[in-house]
Amino acid sequence: MNKSVISVIILLFSLLGMGVNAQDNKITINGMIADATTGEPIPFANLGVLGTLAGVASDMDGKFELVLPDNYADRIIRVSVVGYASYEIKVAEAGQKGFLRIVLKPVTYGIGEAEVYAESLVYKKMLRQVVENISRNYISRPYNYEGYFQYTITENGNPQSMKEAIVTIFDNKGYERSDVHTAYKDLNYRFDQVRRDREVQSVLDGLTYFDDILTSDVIRNTRNILDIANAADYKLKNKGRLMYEGDSVRLIAYEVEKPSLSTSGDAAVTKYSGEIYINLKDYAVLKNVIHISADNFNQLGRNLIPANGTKKEDVKMTIVTNYKKLNSVYFLSGITIQYTYKEGENDINGRMQYVTTRVQTDSPEAIQGRMYYEDIKTDKNFWDNYTVYFKE
Repeated sequence: MNKSVISVIILLFSLLGMGVNAQDNKITINGMIADATTGEPIPFANLGVLGTLAGVASDMDGKFELVLPDNYADRIIRVSVVGYASYEIKVAEAGQKGFLRIVLKPVTYGIGEAEVYAESLVYKKMLRQVVENISRNYISRPYNYEGYFQYTITENGNPQSMKEAIVTIFDNKGYERSDVHTAYKDLNYRFDQVRRDREVQSVLDGLTYFDDILTSDVIRNTRNILDIANAADYKLKNKGRLMYEGDSVRLIAYEVEKPSLSTSGDAAVTKYSGEIYINLKDYAVLKNVIHISADNFNQLGRNLIPANGTKKEDVKMTIVTNYKKLNSVYFLSGITIQYTYKEGENDINGRMQYVTTRVQTDSPEAIQGRMYYEDIKTDKNFWDNYTVYFKE
């Protein structure tokens, strides 16, 4: 495989059964990954076959499906996610389990009192090192991401709308820190396949809502914890060290005392805090979690101010961004956005999920503009046979 291409390939297994036994020379493993302490699902946990690039990531509900050739039966699957002890199981054993429930134990490493209350200057310097090492750790040339996107909305617990899509992203520059305008100009996307619970009947039905996913890539985009110019606005606290894939990871909690659009990327923000996970070996960000409270909400994007309509109240949002290393470079593994708000008497709950399924750096396809609206006809055959699979 060309070293400049990181492949996380979508395969169409039109003849595969959905059971867990070997069928048509394939082994299909279905399951869920959960926190051993809380029982809560763990999204974006990596399930990889040791010695290969084969694997998948768990979705927002901690669920996964891994389809492997039967000649992998004697290989080992490793389940890993930053902040948890890894878990290993043989492919053949996993395939015989039926629905495989995996629980991971949280792992933290003790820190001394002096370290807990150390000056935040130390951690600001660490964040500066993250920024200085972006071009070395992340893709530093034009690239395409191809990924799976899902957006669901419920009202008072009742499903209101659902959309799934295959999205292609084009970055004309590669990972670098730049101003908002430059990042916007260099990042574009297109919806290629779409499946929804209803056909497009209005402008709202066809809106893609994808900009919030794009701006949640905190390495590539601005208005977040990595904006060194706004470092004085952030209060930092050491939350300890973790071990992940043999490397030491520093967990830093942060909070903005007077959040604004320039520090948070949200026009209506009232509270803004988060946690960032930094690999101390190379100063790469493995994960970033953002907690937002706001006094209004705009479906068209966090950075926009709502113009009309019923005011949204009690707005809460959590954004989780994950990065993964493959072939000596990090890429955006996935993003989840969960939000809630009250609109009059109604409780609204929205959930977005994006998972990168392919990265192309060798002659990437240039895309012009952003697809804010789509009315793509659903290809039933494509979705009936859609499977995410990491392939060498």
